[in-house]
Amino acid sequence: MDFDQLQSFVEVARLKNFSRAAGKLGLTQPAISTQVRQLEDELGVRLFDRIGKRAFLTQPGVLLLEHAGKILNVRKEAQEALRDLLPSPPGHLTIGATEASCLYLLPKVFAAFKKKNAAAKVTVYRNFTAKIVTKLLEDSVDLGFVSLPLDVAVLETILLYREPIEVAVPPDHPLASSPGVTAEEIARYPWIFPKASRTRHLLDEMFRRIRVPVHVTMELSGVETIKKFIGIGMGISLLSRSYAAAEVKSGTLKLVPLLEPRLERQLGLAYRTDRYLSRSSRAFIELARKHFARL
Repeated sequence: MDFDQLQSFVEVARLKNFSRAAGKLGLTQPAISTQVRQLEDELGVRLFDRIGKRAFLTQPGVLLLEHAGKILNVRKEAQEALRDLLPSPPGHLTIGATEASCLYLLPKVFAAFKKKNAAAKVTVYRNFTAKIVTKLLEDSVDLGFVSLPLDVAVLETILLYREPIEVAVPPDHPLASSPGVTAEEIARYPWIFPKASRTRHLLDEMFRRIRVPVHVTMELSGVETIKKFIGIGMGISLLSRSYAAAEVKSGTLKLVPLLEPRLERQLGLAYRTDRYLSRSSRAFIELARKHFARL
């Protein structure tokens, strides 16, 4: 049993497909199949049942997966701990972040980190908070910028930034000059909903609570797209002020305070409590804390 065999086994178990696991690891499918077969021969058990193109863990496979994950994690932690002994460890950080936070809140954080740690390699995984949490639990990312609150047993979260969520409207909208609005007042206007995000969850909860039917004219992905469609009068939506600062300054959008209910966006940084935090990870966390403390 070696690390390569265990890694191949874990990837097949995770993806339930030999071809996809091979692509993930940069190997051929025959190579993956050989490694898994060698592992089965050594252990004297069948690890997968193949049904069509999919691979499902047998009972022995489920048991091995638990131990294989621990073995690979201990190996990774040992490698990181040894790298940290170097005078200037290069480091390689994989950081998860939502698209909006990447665009509006994090560029200066990444730039400051690279300025202080020029040799460090940073890979950014962009997705929704739920996907970032999954990657953290899979140990595929080291740190994750996520929407809070978040309650996952093995994840520690640090609150970095919070700001009110407001109603975004075009400048000629009837609500544009209002000093503030309530959920009941805005429910009668056409809405643009994000397809999947923390904001979508807040919208669903807000309108469910007041029990007022809402006309959703469009569902869109991405804050930039949503802002464009608000600007041309296709509907209104909820946005954080930092996400629409440029449009508010240029006069293409107006933000109206939402008085009832008051909503806010909370940005946090999450990491595994049961994993070794490399020097690069600790340095990034400290830098992010200081950056957002100044805002």
